[in-house]
Amino acid sequence: MTKAFVSCLLFWFALVVFQAKADDKVAATAKIIGGIESSQNEVPWQAYLNMTYSTDNGSETFVCGGVVIASQVVLTAAHCMKNGTTTARAEHVKVWAGITSVFSARTSNAVLVTKVILHPSYNDGRFANDIALLVLGAPLPVASIPILPATRAEQQLADNEFVNGWVANGQRPANLLVSGWGATQTDPENSSGSTTLRQTLLSGVPDTTCDNVWGSNINASELSIFLCAGSPSPLLARDSCFGDSGGPLVWQNVQKASDNDFGLRLVGLVSFGEGCAGQLPGVYTEVAQYHDWITGLLSSELNIETMTTPQFTVNPFNSDYTGAGADIATPSTTGVTSDDSGGSFGFFSVLFMAAFIRWRRS
Repeated sequence: MTKAFVSCLLFWFALVVFQAKADDKVAATAKIIGGIESSQNEVPWQAYLNMTYSTDNGSETFVCGGVVIASQVVLTAAHCMKNGTTTARAEHVKVWAGITSVFSARTSNAVLVTKVILHPSYNDGRFANDIALLVLGAPLPVASIPILPATRAEQQLADNEFVNGWVANGQRPANLLVSGWGATQTDPENSSGSTTLRQTLLSGVPDTTCDNVWGSNINASELSIFLCAGSPSPLLARDSCFGDSGGPLVWQNVQKASDNDFGLRLVGLVSFGEGCAGQLPGVYTEVAQYHDWITGLLSSELNIETMTTPQFTVNPFNSDYTGAGADIATPSTTGVTSDDSGGSFGFFSVLFMAAFIRWRRS
């Protein structure tokens, strides 16, 4: 099966099967798989986005996550700003931050967007360069606190940590944090909604392992723009899911742990995966690869030349995640093996996977 055919299948199923809508009243959305509830100050960089698109029958509103990196700047996934071939217009995008309950997201306290900037090389067929920057018309509430994007040097430190800590089909270090209002169950038809922001810990997957298990679905030449993450244990179902797209994947730089921000760095944006808590690790946009693009836009759009270290009051890595994900059925983990195991899929395996793969979007 050619990659082009697989990409078409991925796009079609993502758009037609798994695209859930939110109503104009900001209905309850679902939650992180295998997570815990976030307290008010644990994930202050998390943003909640609504995008409204005009249709022949009126309008449709979709929800996504986002990440605050400056008082008037939010990062998200580029696919969150697309509905088919239509790109979201700035005036039809609303942003909330500094909240944990979706009931706090009201039209009266939404921050409007003045500019939607998709990465110029974004490819919706293979999810390459799945990143967008939103310029806001006003500062976000003080309860929202920006997080620093990881530099390339810090990403290298994280990559080394992922390689050194990886254990195939065994217990791995919980070195990544993901949060959002995404689906609570692996079966989207039976997924209940949650009005509260949730978070969980994941493990970074080495690039070579990610490349092996995803096979031809990720170009080897583009491997550096993706970051993979999975559950710290085969016995725990943990993942980001429907509705989490564009949300933050955070790593702690232990060399900066004594700083005011505990060394917390944004390393990824939720992009795509095989279902929710499936056999394959989730795939995220690796933010460090776009550090120059981001800083260039901050300078040109808002005259921000440097990003200062924020001050956080809570380190979410220290929260109690005991048993998170243990009550959810986990799939066979035979697909995530050692780096030298090969990993390309046969025809029927890829066809089956393509039928269940989807964007995180809801």
